[in-house]
Amino acid sequence: MRWKISHGGHDPRQIDLLAVIALLVLIVAGFVYMTHDSIVPPTTAFIVPSQSVRW
Repeated sequence: MRWKISHGGHDPRQIDLLAVIALLVLIVAGFVYMTHDSIVPPTTAFIVPSQSVRW
């Protein structure tokens, strides 16, 4: 089957190519997002307020 390229519009192959590139970008971005190690802050101290402290 041949492609019918109209002179007034876009070539359907260009739209397909852009869609494939967009999907690849989304897949790569999702993969990088899911495998990215979040930066864990160093040990954080949990401060327990004392009942004897008066403000």
